[in-house]
Amino acid sequence: MVHSDVCGACREFLEGIRSNVRLHCTLAAITAAPATETAAKRLRDQLVANRRKLARVLYELGRGFVLMGLSPDFSREVAKEPVPVPDVAMRGRNLLDEVKRSTGGAVADWVAADELFDGRLRSAEENLSKGQRLLTECLALESSMHEACIYLGLVHHVRGHRGAARRQFQQVLEQSSDRLMRGYALSNLGNIHLDEGDCDGAVRLLLELVESGVLPDHPKMSTALFNLAIAYGMKGEFADCLHWFQRLHSELPHKRNLVGRELARRSQFLHLVRTHPGATDLANGLASMFPHAELVMAAVPGQAAG
Repeated sequence: MVHSDVCGACREFLEGIRSNVRLHCTLAAITAAPATETAAKRLRDQLVANRRKLARVLYELGRGFVLMGLSPDFSREVAKEPVPVPDVAMRGRNLLDEVKRSTGGAVADWVAADELFDGRLRSAEENLSKGQRLLTECLALESSMHEACIYLGLVHHVRGHRGAARRQFQQVLEQSSDRLMRGYALSNLGNIHLDEGDCDGAVRLLLELVESGVLPDHPKMSTALFNLAIAYGMKGEFADCLHWFQRLHSELPHKRNLVGRELARRSQFLHLVRTHPGATDLANGLASMFPHAELVMAAVPGQAAG
């Protein structure tokens, strides 16, 4: 959005999108009479279909750029199926070309920024910025596209804008009954509480996610087990912390190396486990379950490293 202030093409594109949304609302009001097979109804149906197609393209493209801008982080994983950004960009251009042809070029100003669909790879920060812009415009067209809310909230969280991130995830919880969408919202809200030091709030949200039963069908969501263990550990409830790490160890054996590396990054958690006299069993358990977690043992009183 900041870039659009100095880039005329992007500014025209964003204003065109907003104008298109206003026109949809106007047309819907004009043709709200009983649905008869009139030219106005056919036009409205076509515009609505185009809007939904464009919103889907904007979501897929925005999601692709967000994933390219994220650094690997086991505790904040999202669905990472391959996103063929150039292919999605081509679909966006084709749709806009189709709209121009079907209207005789009357919406030329609406498609002024074809470069938004160029599909070029950029730096991580540029990818996040472009992903945020695309997802914002997607939600301007289809506010109920909750998967876009999840990725937009993730961008805000990564950038340290926790309030904006929280609003996106809470909107999903308020509006969606889809278990997977709610699961991602609960997981990300739990992470925000954990980042803010509110371990009780994190535990409450993450337990709700586990109890929803979504984890067995969606292994990606099992990162919630890691975050739940960390939250209990930071609360000083080491037996519960060990319980969730044991579940993580037994349910995701292929993730043990990754979990060990993630543990090595958690300096505050490691310091607590190393120095707290009540954390010896937890330290021993982590060292035996996860590669790299032997680092936890290095400074535990009365224990030998290795």
